[in-house]
Amino acid sequence: ITYTMSESVVVDKTLTSTWIGVDDNMNVVFDNDAMKAWFTEFGDKYDTVGTTRNLTTPTGKATTVTGGTYGWSIDEDTELVNLQNSIKNGEVVTREPAYYTGGAAKSHGEQDWGTTFIEVDLSTQHMWYLKDGSVAMETDVVTGVPVPERITPEGVYDILEMTRDEVLIGETDPSTGKPIYETPVNYWMRVTWTGIGFHDATWQAAFGGTRYKDGAGSHGCINMPLDQAAALFGMISVGTPVVIHY
Repeated sequence: ITYTMSESVVVDKTLTSTWIGVDDNMNVVFDNDAMKAWFTEFGDKYDTVGTTRNLTTPTGKATTVTGGTYGWSIDEDTELVNLQNSIKNGEVVTREPAYYTGGAAKSHGEQDWGTTFIEVDLSTQHMWYLKDGSVAMETDVVTGVPVPERITPEGVYDILEMTRDEVLIGETDPSTGKPIYETPVNYWMRVTWTGIGFHDATWQAAFGGTRYKDGAGSHGCINMPLDQAAALFGMISVGTPVVIHY
């Protein structure tokens, strides 16, 4: 059985022989513990969710991105059963393992989000939408205030939902019993289920620079000019990868 990862991983008779034995009744059995240990190493090597990946921004800056919810995550329990069945059936096959989640690109390398994605540079307060490797739109933005409860999270994600004319509702203020904000926006593009996303911010007097830490920062969302939010909304779809880094 050959797994098509960043290189071919072959499960052959040399390996399978270490997993197969017989019980007291001379029935052939698998050593599940040994197989699980192998799959743990397999997953540790090829899973990319939350790992640190290298990338180069459209401006040529070399950087890294760590964390997030997007990438390859092998379903080791399911694939253990699949592999055992293949061995029992004497199969000679080439396939992908079972996944909890997968990247957009066929490559299992560092940039597993492919060549079409949204990129946000928190340090320069700028974002791009790249389509097939080329910049299709870009704009300055305002991101979250750099304190734990409001910072925009670094990592690789994807767009979870897209809606028009949304009212964004903040956490409840214990002293008043009301949300700390109720903000109507024209374009909402969700990145996390905890409330981070891209949206227009018509209340911002300007974008970019150090505004995010000089009193105009968001509660974690990526604030965009209205026309740019409209443009992005028309270009992307649910599932578009999002890369947020410094």
